[in-house]
Amino acid sequence: MNSDNLCGEVILIFTGGTIGMSENPDAGGVVPDDNFSKLLSEVTPEGHDVKVRPVLWSDVPSPHMTPDMMLKLSNDIENYLSEDCVLGAVVLHGTDLMAETAYMLDLTVKSPKPVILTGAMRYFNESGYDGVRNLVDAVKVCLLPPEEGTDVMLQMGDKLFAAKNAIKFSSLSVDPFIGQNTGRLGFVAGDSVILTRSRPGRRPRLPFKTFKADPDVHLIGCHPGMDSTVIDFLRSQGARGIVLEGFGAGNTPPRLVDGIKRCIADKIPVVLCTRCIEGGVWPIYAYPGGAANLKSLGVITAGGLSALKATLLLKLLVGSGCTENEIRQVFSEESV
Repeated sequence: MNSDNLCGEVILIFTGGTIGMSENPDAGGVVPDDNFSKLLSEVTPEGHDVKVRPVLWSDVPSPHMTPDMMLKLSNDIENYLSEDCVLGAVVLHGTDLMAETAYMLDLTVKSPKPVILTGAMRYFNESGYDGVRNLVDAVKVCLLPPEEGTDVMLQMGDKLFAAKNAIKFSSLSVDPFIGQNTGRLGFVAGDSVILTRSRPGRRPRLPFKTFKADPDVHLIGCHPGMDSTVIDFLRSQGARGIVLEGFGAGNTPPRLVDGIKRCIADKIPVVLCTRCIEGGVWPIYAYPGGAANLKSLGVITAGGLSALKATLLLKLLVGSGCTENEIRQVFSEESV
């Protein structure tokens, strides 16, 4: 795909993360260290009349990102992309929640212009620092003419992933992501961006305006022998949605079933995910707590969506005032 003769701006948004951190012995480890300006000196798109417009949006570790912050970032990106001169946006972000923020952007950014997230696994003053390479590659990807409305993408370790399917599988590798169930979208080789799997995107994934991410939607991880104590407590505290991370094809301990029934009776949507990286939820088993059993009770299945992404999606749907039928419809589309 030819990207010659491009003219315009790439918005470079710094939110924080390891890419901007340094080791500080006085702090006892690695911390944010105001390295954004140093990174900027490394980014000069060659062969194009393209400028990089830096935006210091925040400087926080990605575990400090909240759904509200993700939604604000989406709104800010939407405003930047509405400018005619802007070709796309690159977001520098910590890797711990990069896939989840990317999915939030994928759900809510309406502009068809490219949005690429990247970061680093090694900190700024560490040997083998990967931040500059990832940043330069992300800008290359951003300048690649996208399919109209293409997915928000992650670029790490020379590989490209769709936001919906990206998952961090390694806590230490400089190549930390995989494409859950689908593989990568492509890769960067020298000055070229090679797309190995391309398909029309669905962005924006939500056809209605998103108002907020409801704070009373909660994620519960299942454990062996678990009963209904946690789910009953959350229900008593005003929970407006529950996401369960089950085992295997979406199966849960049998003693959890009564608590699930009480939530459904109270019109609290319950969404079922699996902790498995591949395969997703399949309603095969009809024993108490099995996915088929739970689906028959009214539980919503999330397919291949990770529990974290399903939680963000349910927060948006509940926060935007969606009905039960609308929630079911969106999850049926997203679970494919």
